[in-house]
Amino acid sequence: MKYLPLIYKNILRNKRRTFLIFFSLSFALFLFVFLFTVLASMHRAIYQPGMINNLFAVDKSHNSKHNNLPESYIAKIKTIPYVVDANPCQQVFTYFEKSTKVIGVWGIIPDKLVEIVEITRIDGLDTEGLSKEMTSALVGYNLMKEYNWKIGDRIILKSGMFQEEIPFTIRGIVHGIGNASDIVYLNLRYIQEVLNNQGRVSFIYIKVDDPSFIPQISQRIEAMFRNYPVEINAFAQKSFMDSIVDKIKAILIAFRLIGWITIITTFLLVANCIAISIRERTIEIGVMRVLGFSRAKILALVLAESILVAICGGMLGAVFAYLLPILHQIDIPTAIPLHVNPDVSLVVYGLFISILIGFWGGIFPSLSSVLKKPSDAIRGIG
Repeated sequence: MKYLPLIYKNILRNKRRTFLIFFSLSFALFLFVFLFTVLASMHRAIYQPGMINNLFAVDKSHNSKHNNLPESYIAKIKTIPYVVDANPCQQVFTYFEKSTKVIGVWGIIPDKLVEIVEITRIDGLDTEGLSKEMTSALVGYNLMKEYNWKIGDRIILKSGMFQEEIPFTIRGIVHGIGNASDIVYLNLRYIQEVLNNQGRVSFIYIKVDDPSFIPQISQRIEAMFRNYPVEINAFAQKSFMDSIVDKIKAILIAFRLIGWITIITTFLLVANCIAISIRERTIEIGVMRVLGFSRAKILALVLAESILVAICGGMLGAVFAYLLPILHQIDIPTAIPLHVNPDVSLVVYGLFISILIGFWGGIFPSLSSVLKKPSDAIRGIG
């Protein structure tokens, strides 16, 4: 502790250089943590825990009406071996008031909601209440926060496809994994009645007990409804999510490259600044050696300076990147609703990188200086 004043004085010896190192590390760690926070949010939204056992069945013709799949197919699908359950879902894309942002509305069988999306908890009315009150709705937490809605509010959404108004009363808030908190959930019978689309759904959500049989089950489902008025395409949920990832793979690679290139560039900058600082203090280091300071102690003092500045700069950038999605909701335009959610583990990871930058950025120039003979250092030789 007695050397802290010396470390502090040396850090402020050249305020401009210290600020450059501090600002560079802050910016680099902000960019790194933020970009990887976006990547982590996308991964959580796309790859949900239970998806490995799930299949989707959709209209093969990709009918422009979208909600054209006969609900009656479900009974036949359930007879296929290894199929545990099959549930309908009617998906409608809507808008709220004058907003241009799309809000996804799902018509579901209330007591089957937890079979379709990964839900952690529901505040207010549960799914049983959704069955009793036809015009009630469960709304994802992120939508509630974004539009400042509250339980009990009467909301009217405008369907972009059917050009119909969908009125409902918010009775509960859904907290879930992935995009579960970005959707409005209505009773399937109610939304079919409003849209005059009885007996038709957007897709059938199929759950199997053994994922190794998914390819065979998909083929069996497609063969079962071949030559029907509405034929089916069946595919694994993971395959569907993989196709989304393939479309944005270049973006994901770019994010990672930008993050790591920023860190590497900052490391080189920090190492160069520290090297200049140490060269300017070569004579001082030689005097300290003559006064009895060991090489290890001088090395520790120099590294303490670089690591302390790196930690402070890195912490500022990493913490700001963590707080930004909390203070301001950030949406990423993808095939599914995606909100950027902070991840404290990335802040810790960013601080660890800051320490490494401070250590490795300072170790090499420090070693070259402390290993000199005191006489050479005092005379400025080498």
